[in-house]
Amino acid sequence: MKISFHARLLTYAAVLAYVALDLFAFRGPLRHSIDSRKIDSPESVERAKQTGLVALVLGRPIHTAQLERAAQERAWMEGKTWNDVPAAQRKLIRKACLGELIDHQLIRSKIAANKDALRASEEEINQRYAQLLARFSSKDELEKSMNQQGIVSEQELRLRLTAQIEMEKYIERQLQPLIAVSDDEITGFYQKHVKDLQNPAMAKVRHIFFATLEKDPAAVKTTAEQAIAALTGKQKTFEQLAGELSDDPKSKTAGGLLGWIEPSRMPADFTIPVMAMTVNQQALLQTKLGWHVVEVLEKRDATPRTIEQCREEIITALQNGKRQPALDNLRQAIRNDHRQHTHIYDVVLDSMP
Repeated sequence: MKISFHARLLTYAAVLAYVALDLFAFRGPLRHSIDSRKIDSPESVERAKQTGLVALVLGRPIHTAQLERAAQERAWMEGKTWNDVPAAQRKLIRKACLGELIDHQLIRSKIAANKDALRASEEEINQRYAQLLARFSSKDELEKSMNQQGIVSEQELRLRLTAQIEMEKYIERQLQPLIAVSDDEITGFYQKHVKDLQNPAMAKVRHIFFATLEKDPAAVKTTAEQAIAALTGKQKTFEQLAGELSDDPKSKTAGGLLGWIEPSRMPADFTIPVMAMTVNQQALLQTKLGWHVVEVLEKRDATPRTIEQCREEIITALQNGKRQPALDNLRQAIRNDHRQHTHIYDVVLDSMP
């Protein structure tokens, strides 16, 4: 039976009216179905709880199992087991790892879309793998630890290392303009830190070391006093005493010579009294490690350095100061760009033990 035009029009109008009333008036089944699919709806939250969905990033899920594996892997990379981490600390680690997983997915999407993105070379992957392998007594130990972390093969580990390297390259390229250093900044830093940048005062020193660890301190002190008495009485030379008595294997074969020392490069309980000594002075000093018969052979006063001599050092210091804030801003900017495409189910994250 042929339906007239007016009948079809009335039918369409009735359907549209029903849809409009369902969506905007009495919130019927159609509206409920649409609302239940929203990312933050009670129904979606309940589904997230049931499936262990902790976040959605660009439509890709991050589940609790993935987050737990990342947290345990982070501890593993630091040489710890998950059981070593206190419960309160685990929540902080998971939160940090979730941020990294979100950043990882966002950055990987940018790398995939960028034909000019820097890729990881085979040499870089091999080097990163060798660094990881060096932490274990054998390859079997590494593979055993990998299996405990859910990494089923060397190929999978290499893929993870590849992703990590390429992320680092992408971030470093993005950071370069953000941590650039101007000539004015270099000049300002130099003027402010000119004394800190000068060549430090130094002393050329030799010593005879008497360790007190696991020894009778009084007996060690007596031996050291006898040694300096033999030295000042010219019964034996410094070189002879160092070769016979010193507990410092590196210097004893060189007549006790330590070479030129800087106060900032050695323990203060040794360098402070040594830098106060005069050239050719011999003294008996006590440190936390033991007793030292010390002689200062030469001394150099602190000398200034030009701005050009300090330039690379200043640039490094300024860039290091800018790096972390720039990295935080970069990651925040990437997240802001994809705020509508990222959702965290805090209730699922907080429920993890």
